[in-house]
Amino acid sequence: MPRTLHQAAPHRPSRAPLGARVGSSVGRAFIVISLLLGALLARPSSALAAEPTADEAVEVAVSALEKMLAGNADEGIELVRPLLAACKACPADTRGILLGTLGILYGTGKKDLERSRQLFEMALREDPSLQLDPTFANKEVQKVFAEASKEAKRTPDGPGKGATRIPPSGEQLEAARAAEAQLAGGNWSDCMGSMLGSLGSEEYALGKLVLARCEEAGGLLLEARKDAELAKRLADEEGDAELAAKAAELVEKLENDTPRIVVVVPASVDGAVIKIDGVEYDKEAAKKGVPLNPGKATVEVTGKKAGYPFNFKTVERVDRGERVTVDVAVQGGTQSSAVQACLANAKTAAEVAVCLETGGKGRGLTFRGGVEVTSYNDTTHVDVLSPGIKVSLENPTEGWLVGGTALVDVVTAASPDIVATASRRFDQGRFAGTFGGEYKIGFARVGANAGISWENDYVGRAVGGRVSADVLDKRLTPSIGYQYGWDTIGMSDTSYDQYSQSLDVHTIDGGVSAVLSAETLLLGGVTVVHESGDQSKPYRHVPMFSADVAGSVPKGATPELVAGSRLPIAPREQLPLERTRFAGSAGVRHRFESATLRVDERLYTDSWGMLGTTTDARFLFDLDDTQVGPHLRAHVQSGVSFWQRAYTATLAPEGNTLPEYRAGDRELGPLFGITVGGSIRHALTEALTAGLQIDGIYTQFLDHIYLFDRWGVFTATTLEVLVE
Repeated sequence: MPRTLHQAAPHRPSRAPLGARVGSSVGRAFIVISLLLGALLARPSSALAAEPTADEAVEVAVSALEKMLAGNADEGIELVRPLLAACKACPADTRGILLGTLGILYGTGKKDLERSRQLFEMALREDPSLQLDPTFANKEVQKVFAEASKEAKRTPDGPGKGATRIPPSGEQLEAARAAEAQLAGGNWSDCMGSMLGSLGSEEYALGKLVLARCEEAGGLLLEARKDAELAKRLADEEGDAELAAKAAELVEKLENDTPRIVVVVPASVDGAVIKIDGVEYDKEAAKKGVPLNPGKATVEVTGKKAGYPFNFKTVERVDRGERVTVDVAVQGGTQSSAVQACLANAKTAAEVAVCLETGGKGRGLTFRGGVEVTSYNDTTHVDVLSPGIKVSLENPTEGWLVGGTALVDVVTAASPDIVATASRRFDQGRFAGTFGGEYKIGFARVGANAGISWENDYVGRAVGGRVSADVLDKRLTPSIGYQYGWDTIGMSDTSYDQYSQSLDVHTIDGGVSAVLSAETLLLGGVTVVHESGDQSKPYRHVPMFSADVAGSVPKGATPELVAGSRLPIAPREQLPLERTRFAGSAGVRHRFESATLRVDERLYTDSWGMLGTTTDARFLFDLDDTQVGPHLRAHVQSGVSFWQRAYTATLAPEGNTLPEYRAGDRELGPLFGITVGGSIRHALTEALTAGLQIDGIYTQFLDHIYLFDRWGVFTATTLEVLVE
């Protein structure tokens, strides 16, 4: 006998007032529902153990239609939907009634004919004998029901068979189609945005499947797999076997495409904690392989080995379908691991820099000592030999460091006023020493230093202090320092009692170092120096020229040409008594697997009008126990504002007219220089390292009276000892 979706239930004491409350039409609407589901009550209770009973289904259907007639179709829908969702093992005719009720609610109550048609199709695939009474349906809904009946007969196993979830709305389907068009155009990001917006109010199978495809296109494979799995479940609940099959196919593809990192930790590491991109995994999960999105992944292992802290860190790249194995036992002894272990224990950005540049050092009480001999020789007959020593003692655990240096400069050079092979040469020695220390207080580090240098015509003294702080988990270290110097300038072979000038120097510098990653350190700083005093060299004389001759004096002129054309006066050099210098610098240190890159840039200006820029770069390669690499430096500067190749003067009986400021120091003029060289460091033993640096230096003086260019060679030989 056909079952009609319009009649009311027969006499039920609890619902006796129904006809009076909702009208005869509603009363008639549920007769067949009651008759249909009444037969279900005779079935064994076990068949409905986890599902709503037939009586519960009737109760909810009646209440839902009551709400529709009261103008609250949405409330009626929300009554039926959870019951349908729980009806996973209900008889087909029970689901048919619930789906048919939803069809009435959407068609009659919400005027959503497309969704009503979908629900009627699903209901009729569950129970083909269902009929619609015109009492609850206008002509449009009746037409929709008739169309649904034809489609259900044509495709009895189509979407909706066994459904426990309402199909998506037309608006949702349109959103999914629009997102698919965006994806087809290569715009996976907008595709994701569109689908996330559509899914915000209600999830549906097609929406989740399209979202998963967008995520896959963007390399978000883990997220795509999660959404594809949900899409399959939702498709099953919507009764769409075809869509469920497509979702299952995508899940399988993502399973094969998702890369994995396998981490193998030796048994010798006790209490190993394994983290990949900050997420902790147990040993077994890591050994089986951790699924990740394509790209870089940071693998960290901490624990104890032989009673001592053990730290391991590496960055791996994984591509689609790739399986990468990180064997800590094999990689733990590499240079990279030594660096990472050093970085893990570094207390300051300076220590981080040491880790990056040296390959990692120990953290106990550390003595460092070194001997360095440098030499410089150039084509202007300047020869410098500088032996020096340095020592330091550091206790990182207690946070203190002390150290000092001693240096001797032996200089042989030509007279500074005229450059010529016949110029008088002189020998001069300089002695210098420094002492300093640092102490860590909480997150701050306080340091102090003092130094002195002396030679026969110059004594320099300086004291200073510096404060730095480690913030943001030691990733950022700002610092500020101040130094005061007071120098005494004399004259060769003349006592300071007979001739001396004072020079006061105030230096303020601020800086910051930032650890961008385990491999990269960024440095920046600003320095301001104020000098007060006469910096003129008392024995440096500047030739004067008449105004009509000065313009014709070429750069790099011979001493003979200058002597034949200059005026018969050569006053002493005279420089301004005040000078303020400004410098800004930036640098980067980057550690590759077996190499270190160092790049520094410095910009300079001062109150004398000089502008300058210096770029310095080193690329150091690790070759077992040897580190070798090239060095390149470029420097360009303008001259000071009062610089002249040939200064003019006027001679007169009443007195000579001279330039207020006049400089004979070629380093104050415009020039550019380039340094090309390289260095090598070799570990002779675990504690002893030898090094050699050789640089060739070319300088061109762009506007100097005597000198056109200069070639020089710099060498530095070092022997360093490290005892922990």
